[in-house]
Amino acid sequence: MSKPSATKYVPDFKTQFYHPKYWGIWLGLGLLRLFALVPYQQKFSIGKFLGKVIYFIAPKRRRLAKANIDLCFPEKSAAERSTILKEHFQSTGIALMEMAIVWWGDHKKNHKHAFERQIVSFMGEDNLKHAQEQGKGVLILAPHFTTLELTGLFVSFLTNYHAVYRPHDNPFMDYIIAKGRSIQFDNGEQVEPVSNANTRQMLKVLKAGKSMTFLPDQRYRSKGHVEVPFFGVLAKSNPATSKIAKMTGCAVVPTFTRRLENNQYEVEFLPALENFPSGDDYEDTLRLHKLYEAEIRKNPSQYLWVHNRWNLKSY
Repeated sequence: MSKPSATKYVPDFKTQFYHPKYWGIWLGLGLLRLFALVPYQQKFSIGKFLGKVIYFIAPKRRRLAKANIDLCFPEKSAAERSTILKEHFQSTGIALMEMAIVWWGDHKKNHKHAFERQIVSFMGEDNLKHAQEQGKGVLILAPHFTTLELTGLFVSFLTNYHAVYRPHDNPFMDYIIAKGRSIQFDNGEQVEPVSNANTRQMLKVLKAGKSMTFLPDQRYRSKGHVEVPFFGVLAKSNPATSKIAKMTGCAVVPTFTRRLENNQYEVEFLPALENFPSGDDYEDTLRLHKLYEAEIRKNPSQYLWVHNRWNLKSY
C-alpha cells in the first residue's frame, strides 16, 4: 500500500531565524522544551505558578481580562469576579504547559498509543461520527478557551482532520507554531495547519467530505463583519462559519474542551447544528454566541479573557 501523501503548509525554516533579534524567542522555546520534560502531574503546579507570575508582570493584560470579566458578569460580586480573574491567569499558565505537551509530547512519536490518550474522555463522540457519516465535510467548531492547544490533539485521537489557524506576524513564531501543531495520524498521514487566509484550501477540504477544526469567536473588524451581542454587548464578529457552511454544505459540530480538577480533560461534541446556516448571518452568529456563552458561564476561568473581544478603548 502506498504511503499517504503529506499536506504541506508549515513554512520553511530560514537561516535568518538565527539572527539576534530572534534570540528571545529561542530562549522562550528552550524553556518550553524543558517544561515538556517535567513529569505530567508537576506540569500543573508549575503552570499555576507561571500564571500567578504573569498576573503580576503583565498589568495591561490583567486590566484587559478584568475589564472583560466585569463586562460579562455584572451580576457577580467583585470578589467573585476577582476569583475568576486570578484563576484565569493560572489557567493561562497551565496552557503553556499544554503547549509543551502538544509540541513535544508522546504522541509525536507514538500517536496510536500515546500517553495523552489516557488523560482525556469524550462526550458526544457519536455526534461527531454521525456528522461525518453524512459525507459532506464537518466543521469542528472550537472557541478560544485556554485548552485550545490540546483540543486539536484530542480530536486527532478520534479522527483525521485539518486545522485552521491564524498565521503569526512574526515569521519565526509562525514556523514554530505551525510545526508544533502538525500531527502525524495513525495511518501515517502528516497533516499540518492551514492558514485562515487560505480560503480555497479550506473549502476544498470540506467539499471533499473531510473534517476541519475552526476557531470562530475572536474579534473581527475586516470587511463583512457583523455586530452581534455577546454576553449582551455588541461585538464585531466573523460570519465565516455561516458562509463556509453555505458554500460547502458541511455539518457544523460545536466542540468544547474542559480541564478538570483531577488534571484530566473532557471533550464534548454537541449535535451538528440543525437548519444551519439559516440564510441570516446575524441570526446564525447570535445562535453561536449563545452556545459559547452557555459554555463560558459553566467554565468561566478557562475562557481566553486576555483577548480584546469587545474592542474596549480603555481598561
